[in-house]
Amino acid sequence: MPVEVAAAEEAPVEEEAAGPRRRRDRARSGGGARRIEEAVPSGEATIGDDLREGEMRTLDGEGTGGEEQLSGAEVEAGFDGAMGRIRRCFLLAPGDEPVTGTLTFGLRIAGTGRVSAVNLSGPRALTSGEPGDCLRDAARGIVFPTFDGPEMVVRYPITLE
Repeated sequence: MPVEVAAAEEAPVEEEAAGPRRRRDRARSGGGARRIEEAVPSGEATIGDDLREGEMRTLDGEGTGGEEQLSGAEVEAGFDGAMGRIRRCFLLAPGDEPVTGTLTFGLRIAGTGRVSAVNLSGPRALTSGEPGDCLRDAARGIVFPTFDGPEMVVRYPITLE
């Protein structure tokens, strides 16, 4: 799985109206069934924390801090350990149709190995609402190895088929 480590331009947060609606039967106490409409989000969205990618970095040439960053293999290993939690979040997607496309995690990782900010970009059915909250919490729970360097921004895409 490719891992992108970048200090790219900040992606705008998109807001769109909900897509098609599904009907779900729910039993009533009176014995009949009542139809309740449930919105199934459609389209793409970027939702979550600001990764502060446009910030200027100040280097201390006389200080003791390093410029070390995590390797792609270390980022991959961190996500591998969280994949069980991430997959459980996929089950929260509304509707019966499978969600396809690319879900990209944007993470800001501190030198302590802790995730300080998370955003998601991809199918709205996964990036918004309960699935999106679950995915952001799962990503915040990843603990990477410590490194001697400034905070770094990582983009980690997952292809959904």
